[in-house]
Formats: sequence, C-alpha cells, structure tokens
Amino acid sequence: MQRESEFRLLAPLIGLALGAMAVFVASLLIWASHVDRDVRKQEEDLVRRGLAASIQEIERSILPETNWDEAVANLDNRFDPAWADANLNDYFAQNMDFEQLFVLDGDNRPIYGRFHKDAAPAANYRHFTGAAPLIAAVRHAEAERGQIGQRPAGAPRQLVSSAIQASDFIMHDGKVYLVSATLVQPDFGLVTPKGDFAPIIVMALRMDAAALSKLQERFQLNGLKAVIAAPPTGGNGAHISLPVSGGAQPLVLSWSPKTPGADLARAAALPVALVLLAFGLVGFVMIVRIRRAANQFVASHRTQSQFLANMSHEIRTPLNGVNAIAAALGRTSLSPAQAEMVGIIQGSGETLERVLSDVLDVSHMETGVVKVDRQPFHLGDTIRSVGALAAARAHDKGLDLIIDIDPAAEAAVAGDAVRVKQILTNLASNALKFTSEGYVAIAVRAEGQGRWRIDVQDTGVGFDPAEKHRLFGRFQQGDGSATRSYGGAGLGLTICKQLVDLMDGEIDANGALGEGATFSVRLPLALTAATPLARSEVNSDTVPDRPLRVLLADDHPTNRKVVQVLFSQFDVDLVCTENGQEACDAFATRRFDLVLMDMQMPVMDGLDAVRAIRARERQRGLARTPIVMLTANALPEHRDASLAAGADLHMAKPIEAPKLFGVLQSVAERQAVAAAA
Repeated sequence: MQRESEFRLLAPLIGLALGAMAVFVASLLIWASHVDRDVRKQEEDLVRRGLAASIQEIERSILPETNWDEAVANLDNRFDPAWADANLNDYFAQNMDFEQLFVLDGDNRPIYGRFHKDAAPAANYRHFTGAAPLIAAVRHAEAERGQIGQRPAGAPRQLVSSAIQASDFIMHDGKVYLVSATLVQPDFGLVTPKGDFAPIIVMALRMDAAALSKLQERFQLNGLKAVIAAPPTGGNGAHISLPVSGGAQPLVLSWSPKTPGADLARAAALPVALVLLAFGLVGFVMIVRIRRAANQFVASHRTQSQFLANMSHEIRTPLNGVNAIAAALGRTSLSPAQAEMVGIIQGSGETLERVLSDVLDVSHMETGVVKVDRQPFHLGDTIRSVGALAAARAHDKGLDLIIDIDPAAEAAVAGDAVRVKQILTNLASNALKFTSEGYVAIAVRAEGQGRWRIDVQDTGVGFDPAEKHRLFGRFQQGDGSATRSYGGAGLGLTICKQLVDLMDGEIDANGALGEGATFSVRLPLALTAATPLARSEVNSDTVPDRPLRVLLADDHPTNRKVVQVLFSQFDVDLVCTENGQEACDAFATRRFDLVLMDMQMPVMDGLDAVRAIRARERQRGLARTPIVMLTANALPEHRDASLAAGADLHMAKPIEAPKLFGVLQSVAERQAVAAAA
C-alpha cells in the first residue's frame, strides 16, 4: 500500500521527466531529419539544373564544327572524308569523347561514321534507331527556317542562322545514350547548302562509368549510380529521373546525399547523452528527496492518525461513562427539571461523539486508510434504515419525514452499504439540524443501468448559491453564522464528498437562503443477483426474559460500572474481570452465554483473549460463545482486527444502550431455542 501511494505521488514527476527527455531527443532527431531532407532536395535540384547545363554545354561544344561555312562546303556541297577525319573526329575527341558519331546527308542517309576515335561503317547508323525522333525534330525546325541565301559580295560579315539542335536520352542495345542531332549550316553565308535540306551530325555520348565519374566529380556526389527503372519511392537516398525517348522507363540517377543533420546528431550523441544523464541524475535526486518527503508526510499522517486514535480511545472511555449513565438516569423517575438536565447531558455527549467520529473519518480518508467495500445490499432497505434513524429527531422537531423510493430501487445492488448509510445519515442529520418547520425528504431514483440519484431535500435555512463552492470544504457551512446558531464542526459534508469520490460518484447541492436546500448524490451501484447478507431485526427495548451469564473484561472501572448500571434492570449474572488473562481464566472454569471484551487491556489484550477463548472452544468441542468487542477503538482497522481474531461483533464506545440490549435479546432468544431443543 505504501509503495502504491508513493508510485501515485511520484508517477507524474517521473512521467514529466521522461517525457521531457523524450521530447528533447525527438526534437533533435526531427530537426536532423528536416535538415537532411532539405539538403537532399537542394542536391537533387542542383544536379537537375547542373545536368541541364551540362547538356547545353555539350550542345555548344558541337556548334563550332557544324555552324561553319567550311563544314557546309566539305560535308554538303561535296563530301570530303579526309576533312571529316581531320575536323570532326579530332575536334570532338579532344573536347568530348563521343562513342558514336554519324553524318547524315540531306536525305537522312548515313555518309560518315566513327566509333570513339576510329572509323566505323556509316551503315551502323541503321541500327542506331533511337535518334529518329531527334532527326525529325531538326528537319521540322529546318523547314520552318527556310532556305539560306548566299551573302552578297562586300556585304558585312554576320551570322546568317541560329543553331538548330535536338538532344535527348535514348535507349540503344540496353544502354542509355545522350544523343544530340545538329544541323550543318553556314555561319556567314559564304557558301550555302546545295539542296533543300542540309546534312545532320548525330553524336551519342554513352552514360557509362566514365561519364558518371565525370558527373560525380563535377557535382561532388557520393556513390552516383544510373539505372533504367521506375523512380524509387521513400527512402533517404537522393535521385533524379531523366525521361528516355521512345517510352522506355526513365534513367534514374541516384546517390547518397550529404547528411549534415545526422552527422551533427551523431556528433552530439555523447554531449546529449551526458546532458540526459545529468538530467536523469538530478531527477533521481529530486525523486529520492520527494520520496523521502512523501515518506515523512505519510509517517506524519500516520503519527497524527495514531495520536487521534489514542485520543479517541482516551476520550471515548470517560464519554462512555457520561452517555451510558445519563441514558440510565433518564430511564428513572425524574422531575421535569432533572429530565431536562439529563437530556442536555445526553445531547452534549452525542454531539461530542459525533465530532470525534468526524475528525477521525477525515484524518483516515486523507491518509488513504478508508476503503470502500463491494457487497450486495438492498438499496430500498438501506434508504428506509436511514429514514428510521432520522424519524425520532424529525418527530421531536415536529417535521414531516418523507421517504420516496423508486420501485426500481427495491433490489439488491453491489456496493458499500455502510458508507452509503454514512453519507445519507450525515445529509439527513444536516437537513434536520437546519430545518425548524416543514419537511425533510429522502428520495431515490434510477438514472440508467446501475446508476442512482439520491436526493435529501429540506425546507430549512438553505444557503447562499454564491457560497456553494465552500460547502464541501472543511469546517464550512453555507452560512457562517450557521455554525454559531446550530453548532457542528462543519466536517459532515467534507466526509460525504470524500466518501462519494471513493465510490466514483458525484455530489451536488442546490438551494437559496431561507428556501431550503437539496443535496443530490449520484452513485454507480450495479444491480446484482447475489443475496444481501441477512441482518436480524431486534427490538432494543425488549428485556431478555431469561437469566444470562455474561463475562465482562475491561480494565477501566468506569466502563465496568456503566455495564453494571445498564444491566441492573435485567436478570443478568455479570462476571467482571480487569484484563484478558482473568477473562480466559474465568471462561475456563465456567460457561457463559455472552462475552463482552475490551480491546486494550494490561497483561493480555482483548484480541489475544478472544483467540485463546476460540482455541479453547475448538480443543474441547464446545459451542461457539457470542463475543462482542466492546471498545473505544472505533477505527475500521480495529473492527477488522476484532472480527479476524474471532469476535462476532465490534461495538464502539460510548455504549449505545439500545444496541447492547438488542445483543442481549438475541442471546436470550438463542438460549431459549437451545433449551427448547
């Protein structure tokens, strides 16, 4: 339980620290990813633009040998192979080593061919079919330009035509080539083509390892590769797609881009790890300190709880004497004045006990000691039992008490009947306290499957709606003057709120000054087919009609005297002992119909005494004797300890005479049944 409480306390802080670390690391990785992505896009754009510029550069390098009057004279007006060898091959070999070079005449027939620096059959062009679309594009542009006239003698020298070229990537024999088709035409018009169409020079640069190496070196790329494939999707590699003529799949250039973000993240890994380690150490120290503070806080609350428990025991013992003797005195013949004084004593004792119980409840709920149970109980009967407890007070004040139970509530539900009764008893007690005329109503309604709304309404003093938020705080009431006028510690609504929260319910209030108030409790209580625990109803005013042998163990003489006074009007053989050991000795020599056992006693406490009595009964095969733990220890853990030791009932002091008489009645009836058998 302690570890669970500490985890609940530290979990938000641990989660916040881990979340902050995760956000920091994630932010660094996201930033690095964004940087690398931007760099990759910049590289792709740079290569795309650079490749276009390279193609233009290749095209420009071709023009000096094609836009030239001498080229028209030696390739068109007449064909001179020696001139072609000397100019085309040598020039282009020095500037750009084209793998394939062909010259087509005006009718697109190949008349010259080379492979790198060697002569090649012109007929090889027939196998180089991928250049046909480029040839067609050049011829179309040539036709649109029209014929070039010869420059007149003495005319100024100026270019007579712009370059006509077409370039594209084509597929040939499973390889990709950059192919340029350039029209041969005069530059200054000293000579002109002999026919309607001029020769075309076709040059093909293969995209092989050498070409890729030059591109990689030029653009400072890493691991450049060229493949014919569909463009890749996803991944962190850089790539560009170059369309290939003829409908083939594109040429994809791919490479490994620079990753400054990832490089920086890797370089920062150690510093970041050290920072996170330092942060973790600081967080660990903080958690240790917080845990220590939490332990001190819990220990402090435990000390407070133990102190309150001890004080409760010490206060309840004399209070037991006051209340019980006053109750006994009230049943004697008294004058009106004496009866009034006894009534004041009884009322004051009951108020003191109520305040003491409220303080203990608040303390235990703060330390998490109070737990809710889930047992089957009859909801309608529980509401009626609360009404029965309030009926006498309502009758004394001349108030109508209205109990309105939805037929759906006449069923068994799963929940904590004790806590439900505590909540409703507090609300009903408040309603009766602050109402001087009119009525108090308790109504239960079903609000869906397994959900219930219980309203406690009164026609009393009400409260200011503006002060509604203060109602469920400690030591608060709707009207500050109400505390002085009506008394009370102002803890009842605080306890109700905390108990409702423990049961995952809701509590609300509505009202106005002078117009009464309505407190609404909504609780999840699932319907159940289980049978509620049977509880025998006894008439507390019925006097046992048979002698009973009762063993009383209590170390305080006042408590023993109280029981003697209460039992004085009955035919009871009461044996008093001062500690558990004396009680065990008496039980060993004599049979008793009932044992009343205090919990805290010298020599042997009540729990050990109960265990010893139960062990003796088992050893001798004796019938089980009813044992009531009659003690000032009134906390839930005390009750649990009593029942675990073997007691049949835990009854807290101050002794409530009707309850004790009810126990006597039950024992007497049991004795009568045994005698008849």
